[in-house]
Amino acid sequence: MAKEKRSLFSRIFGSESNTTAPPTATEFHILNGYKAVFTNYDGRYYDDADIRSCVDTIARNGAKFNPKHIRTKGNGFENLNDNLWRLLSKRPNEIQNAFKFYYQIISELMLYNNAFVYILRDENLKVLGLYPLHYHTTKLYEYKDEIWLQFQFRNGKKRFVALKDCIHLTRFVGDDGITGGNNKPIVKTLSIKHVLDEGIVNAIKTTQSIKGVLQSTQAMLKPADVKKMRDQFVEDFIGENGDGSGIAGTDATTKFTPVEVKPTTASDSQIKSIDNKILSYFGLCEEIVQSKYSEDQWNAFYESVLEPIGLQMSLEFTNKIFTQNEIYHGNEIIFTSNRLQYASNNTKINLIRYANNLLMVDEMREVLNLEPLPDGKGQVVMQDLNHIDGDIANQYQVGNKNNKVDGEGDDDDEK
Repeated sequence: MAKEKRSLFSRIFGSESNTTAPPTATEFHILNGYKAVFTNYDGRYYDDADIRSCVDTIARNGAKFNPKHIRTKGNGFENLNDNLWRLLSKRPNEIQNAFKFYYQIISELMLYNNAFVYILRDENLKVLGLYPLHYHTTKLYEYKDEIWLQFQFRNGKKRFVALKDCIHLTRFVGDDGITGGNNKPIVKTLSIKHVLDEGIVNAIKTTQSIKGVLQSTQAMLKPADVKKMRDQFVEDFIGENGDGSGIAGTDATTKFTPVEVKPTTASDSQIKSIDNKILSYFGLCEEIVQSKYSEDQWNAFYESVLEPIGLQMSLEFTNKIFTQNEIYHGNEIIFTSNRLQYASNNTKINLIRYANNLLMVDEMREVLNLEPLPDGKGQVVMQDLNHIDGDIANQYQVGNKNNKVDGEGDDDDEK
């Protein structure tokens, strides 16, 4: 018996029983009566080089986030290197490693202002995989006193899943207050940019062609003969049979008067204005996109673009992966990044010099891009005498009659 073929679609969503919303489900309305229906923009603006550069800059840096499963204990927390951590940090699903996974969902977020990740669980609610969903349209429904989503994909298939089983990241604010906003502002800017780009191309083509008036010194020619003379000129010197040199030759019966054409293109300031609008839309500067940033520029990029994404991911992954009881007991997913890897050498040296009483040895080695010490030897905090406990410092520097150092004060005792 031939083995049944199973698609990734079936692997993620299982049976065909949850294809569409059941009859008892009702479309979800928010307070202003708005129906939450949203569509992924298909304007292909990712094909624009500037848009792709901006999205890639954010996605490839955001994909370097370090996910951690932690559990709060009293005033501190512990890192849990369990199956969930390995899933988040190594291989969220069978076809993507962690970098590809986070790159895709951050790219979706930047391009479409919405990114969905389906959480696949077993019968015991253990997380088996995380799958990004690239959908065509989505509707919100209310079913069994919960919010559900009906996804329709470009192949025509539909799936009806609970919102609690989907990690949902948004950018901007949509009219419904739930989904991300649209991209109309950047689409208008790109339409202007397209006109400017086409103008430059046409201007180049215009300056590379021969333009002028071809005049015969013979008697009055018939219109058909004038057309034939022109076509022959074009064929000889410009067309497929010509040499393509752009140099025309005529005899005494023909006079060619060139017409100077000066095409008008956008000025540098106009082009720069369009480029700045695209950069501002993604919260970037030219130096970040071109990877020639300073330490301050990187810090501004991290705090204004990457950190908000990491915070939203931390909250959404925590709230959707864990139950309320697990969250109550301190379970949390956080996404961190080593910002110091982009710091200057002077900043790193000053940090180690003045924060050695706060950082463990392995943490200081990480600042310098060094491996941790073996056998846990680097899991200690280095302290100098200016940063030890006050009572110990007084005993060491002043001395205490009740705790004398051997050999001290013996003469006074004898007196």
